[in-house]
Amino acid sequence: MTKGEEIQQREEIQWYALRALHNKGSVVCRIATSDGIEWYTPLREIEEIVDGRPTTRTTPLMPSLLFLRCTTTYIERLRRITGENIIPYCYAHSIVPEPIDDSSMEVFRFVTRTAARTLELVEEHGKNDRRVRITGGLFAGCEGYLRRVHGTKRFVVRIEGVAAVATTYIPRQHIELLE
Repeated sequence: MTKGEEIQQREEIQWYALRALHNKGSVVCRIATSDGIEWYTPLREIEEIVDGRPTTRTTPLMPSLLFLRCTTTYIERLRRITGENIIPYCYAHSIVPEPIDDSSMEVFRFVTRTAARTLELVEEHGKNDRRVRITGGLFAGCEGYLRRVHGTKRFVVRIEGVAAVATTYIPRQHIELLE
């Protein structure tokens, strides 16, 4: 049994968002992988021309952001190992890491993986955001928000207090207003 599995047995496992400082994200991912801990970082694909040929490069959407499915004890262990170079996203006015519910994380992961070429990082809250469910197309069944971004209505998925991403335009017939 690995050290990570021992810790996980004692506490409830949840998703947590972390900010990795000084390029420690890859170190944290390596440690988590060796401990059998699930992790995720949203990526985006960028198309560019290299030596006259079109190529696609994958880069982190937010270079310092990563998500771990673990316990708070495991996060503290990682903080000690990395020299305090990771900071968990916490409840407001607190030092207690705020868990992310599985359903929000599942939708966020699905959307960021599926729309990797068209993702755009946006402000977490827009003044006219409307809660919606997508009823057709690639994101059918996903819930999030509708927001005007660069003149078009876009589907926005967010993890409260952490990040929000916008996909491409969603046709009106595939949008069900929830509020």
